[in-house]
Amino acid sequence: MRVLLNTKLLMCSNRAGIGVYVANLYDELKKAGIDVVPTLDNGSISLVRTVGNASARLRSVFGKFYPPFVKKAGDALYRHFHGKEASAGRYDLYHETSLDPMPEVGGRIVCNVYDLSFVRFPELFVEGFAEKATPNLRENVSRSERIIVNTRFIRDEAVEVLKVPAEKIDVIPLAAAGRYREDPAAPRPSVEAGRAGGRDYLLYAGTVEPRKNLMTLIRAYREVRSKYDIALVIAGGFGWLYDDIISYPEQLGLGKDVIFTNYVGDETLRRLYQSATVFIYPSLYEGFGIPPLEAMACGAPVVVSDIPPHREVSGDAALFFPPADHEALAGAVERLLSSGSLREEMKQRGLKKASEYSWRRVAGETMQTYEKALLN
Repeated sequence: MRVLLNTKLLMCSNRAGIGVYVANLYDELKKAGIDVVPTLDNGSISLVRTVGNASARLRSVFGKFYPPFVKKAGDALYRHFHGKEASAGRYDLYHETSLDPMPEVGGRIVCNVYDLSFVRFPELFVEGFAEKATPNLRENVSRSERIIVNTRFIRDEAVEVLKVPAEKIDVIPLAAAGRYREDPAAPRPSVEAGRAGGRDYLLYAGTVEPRKNLMTLIRAYREVRSKYDIALVIAGGFGWLYDDIISYPEQLGLGKDVIFTNYVGDETLRRLYQSATVFIYPSLYEGFGIPPLEAMACGAPVVVSDIPPHREVSGDAALFFPPADHEALAGAVERLLSSGSLREEMKQRGLKKASEYSWRRVAGETMQTYEKALLN
């Protein structure tokens, strides 16, 4: 079986979410012996990434006066390499992992539907994103023999919103990468721990953007901070519409107690998980949500918002709170902070839960999807 895999998201040196999925899937498919061809090889990725990094620097300097031709040049460069690989050879199957319009390929097609957040909540994205992404997603779905989703919740969303027949959809849960594991002897992450003043800390990991519900987290932290001398570390790259989020701690008088790290690498993130007193993932909407599993694998007790994907993925290994209720979130965190036995219980449940998922399983079930697509 020869598979062309869209690896556009490997261009991002600061990988999160879908980029983590593509990187792990690519590695595991190769280990399984699949002849998987990336749409961008290492040289192409390096060149496009260089242009992208320059574009990001210009955007930070010029703000709204950022010259749009720079982004257009980067997009055109990506399309050139992507289309070149798509037309360069014969493939049994093309796996579309992005929201971009598909290239013309000769094989069968599989695509991902990660979530429908931009359809359900377009106001949580930059202006115009939903209008561009939604038609692309609908076209990709219509052209594909099989659709991969990561939870039953998103399967049901795809059936309801995109009118995809349920029998065309495969549910393949994701996993924490093997690097995320418990290590009691691991040193605390020096920079972040130093900024926390050596104190214990609560942790969120993920992109800083409205869907992650971080203002509710910060309000809850204010309640917790009034009773416990503990910091809040928000570890993740700044995504979009984040100005109100990063200014919010100052408005609430929390000053340096809330630490925004911006993007951190895998090793630092692993140490942050390992040393966190409690990990919190307060999203309003998710398709799966890998960070809670990563935190569990590292031995952190986990609190997540009570939304269907979190119930589906975390089961009894997390404490839940209604996503709009900051007082309920504060109460869940305080339960853990006040009880060492509860923290240990949730830690053990989390370690067990995280062990139920693996990227080898993801690759194996993806290969089954490929085989179904070829048999259609």
